Amino acid sequence: MASDHFDFLNNFRRSSLDRFQMRQRIRTFSGFMENFLSNPYPYLRNSPRYLCDMFEHYGYEDVQRTGIVDRRWNFFDLEFARSEDSLIAQEPVQNAIYNKLRQFARNGQADRLILLHGPNGSSKSTTVQAIMHGMTDYSISPEGALYRFNWVFPEKSIEGGRIGFEEDSDDQSGSYAFLKEKAIRCVIRCELKDSPLFLIPRRERKDLIEEALERHPDLTQKDHFNYSWAIHGDLSQKNKWIYEALLSTHQGDWLEVVRHIQVERFFHSRRYRIGCVSIEPQGNIDAQTKPMSHEGASLPAILQGMSLFEIEGELVDANRGLCEYSDFLKRPPETNKYLLTTSEKGTIQIPNYRAHLDVVLTGTANEKQLNLFKKTPDFSSFKGRLALVRVPYLLEYSREEELYQRHIMRHASGGSVAPHTAEMAALWAVLTRLRRPSPSNHSAELAPAVARLAPLQKALLYDHGEVAFDIKDDQRKLLQQNILALRQEHDESEGEFEGIYGAEYEGRRGVSPRDMMTLIATAAENHSWNSLSPLAIFPELELLVKETSIHEFLRVSTDNGYHDNAQFIGDVKKHYLGIVRQEVFESIGIVEEGEFDRVFVEYFQHIKSFNSGQKYWSEITGKYQEPSQDLMARVEQLLSISHSIPEYRSDLMGRIGAYATENPDQPLDYQDVFPEIYRKLKHSFWRERESTLDSLQNNILQYFTDERKTLTDEEIAGVENTLEKMMNKYGYDSKSARDVISFVASNR
Repeated sequence: MASDHFDFLNNFRRSSLDRFQMRQRIRTFSGFMENFLSNPYPYLRNSPRYLCDMFEHYGYEDVQRTGIVDRRWNFFDLEFARSEDSLIAQEPVQNAIYNKLRQFARNGQADRLILLHGPNGSSKSTTVQAIMHGMTDYSISPEGALYRFNWVFPEKSIEGGRIGFEEDSDDQSGSYAFLKEKAIRCVIRCELKDSPLFLIPRRERKDLIEEALERHPDLTQKDHFNYSWAIHGDLSQKNKWIYEALLSTHQGDWLEVVRHIQVERFFHSRRYRIGCVSIEPQGNIDAQTKPMSHEGASLPAILQGMSLFEIEGELVDANRGLCEYSDFLKRPPETNKYLLTTSEKGTIQIPNYRAHLDVVLTGTANEKQLNLFKKTPDFSSFKGRLALVRVPYLLEYSREEELYQRHIMRHASGGSVAPHTAEMAALWAVLTRLRRPSPSNHSAELAPAVARLAPLQKALLYDHGEVAFDIKDDQRKLLQQNILALRQEHDESEGEFEGIYGAEYEGRRGVSPRDMMTLIATAAENHSWNSLSPLAIFPELELLVKETSIHEFLRVSTDNGYHDNAQFIGDVKKHYLGIVRQEVFESIGIVEEGEFDRVFVEYFQHIKSFNSGQKYWSEITGKYQEPSQDLMARVEQLLSISHSIPEYRSDLMGRIGAYATENPDQPLDYQDVFPEIYRKLKHSFWRERESTLDSLQNNILQYFTDERKTLTDEEIAGVENTLEKMMNKYGYDSKSARDVISFVASNR
């Protein structure tokens, strides 16, 4: 056992050596040339093209949202990093950024700053940080390799020898790239991470690139690939002076110059500020110069006495990658004015230095800040240098639910979290963000359905295409077919709010996810309940809606039911009651499992046969039978059909026919086609058995108190069977089940 730690140490050493060799961390300039001619593409892409390749490397999948198909780029899921940092939803934002990058790649330069703008907490910074995580992981892969170079100066005693050859190499340049530490006098690194291609004189470089492309003609056909920067770029100032000094010393012998070159692979890292940098609004110095820090005695004689300056700062660290200006518009405008040149021309001028950058600039800004900035004289100068990407709040509550769900367990008291907790919190949040649809913005056929669309109905429609039970079939179809039109209705809307004129798109206002997660954490401290559940969330929401001086969205005027945030609490509570009542009643099991579904299916079979004048095949009797008028009338009585029964049945048959036409290869599932009828029928059925259900619920509540001893063995067995179903089928535990049964029982 005493030697175990030595085994670990040796294993770590072998792994480190293998990893270093596999990633080809160090190579000579000759080795770089060999690699370039065999595979030139990685060395000819600039930062925008590199980021496009990163997006494409991880691939994408088409995400089916209600009424919309979106492309989701896989790396935003961050399977290679902390899942808590991943980006939920926001597929339109992902694709907008990718399209901007493709434009930059096609133009050969990132000539604008990509500004993500939206309300507070809409995941602007999360989006940029996810991209940086992707860059970090991609740079480790063979496809994502990046190279810079260092100047290596040996001790004087070995400058004329052959020390420094790579072992087993055919390189005859006498490179110093692999000198041992004791043989090195000094190493001068390039802080801007210049491409090794820039060490080749421009004319010869152009010939080399053309030769490489002739060997790989497929690269010239690659979309959005502009490599002109590799032909026309040049060394940074410090590297240029060192290069010229060596060239003069060796009387123009270029091979003697590149003996001093050590090509080094580098990796993006947000943590260590390598190619991924976020600049906070209080940061004012993004780049600065200083005299080179080497002591004069350690520099080679040819460099001593030269005025060599090093450049440092956030923009320098971000070069060959991505730089984010967090809360960009919180910085004083004067601080940002240098970016007018930097974003357009890719250069930055500082004392004693003019740096040429290869960096994608991004920024984040609150929508209110952007609206105020548009009123300033400086905006006219900036607007042509900004690529605006809108980042609204989410409008699908199931996606918002994912955001809350990832954090909710850490707040749970005793580890008990009731199902639907994050869901109901997310539903209320989305309701605060919705805007009233205007019939005048839609077709004459759609306008009547739009006019009666209440906020909760709109939220359900956006999330999973659900339409209210009492909306006729033709209007139902129109609503489901025009979800995208509804979502885009307010995209270009502008208006004045509290003296500021600006964008008023849907998702512009409403509660922030940050505020909701704080509210969930507070609700977890409510010991009135046995678990963290919607029942603990609702009282906190009632307190929140009173804080009008704190939350801007609470000051928006109500509009025919929209923006009525206090009323939304009641709407969500009623919606929640409908869900949990069904779960409790089904768990109680007053109807044999499967029996209700059988009656539901039989109803449609009977009206289908009745409307067509045919008999139907009964699975029970094994015979063809006449449709049962009693069964049809019984179901329609439970549904409380308010208009013509023949017309109602005809609408149902139309929906069945439409489903069969649109899904020719899918079996007909009546619950999927008629979910609202299924729910209403069940609720009506349970209402008829209310007294029986009340008695059984009271048994369950007594089971958790001292009154348990009054229950019979049969009643106890029934309670335990109900609890087991709630746990196995719906994910409750005993604490949350007790809370929800009490809630249902108190809302008979």
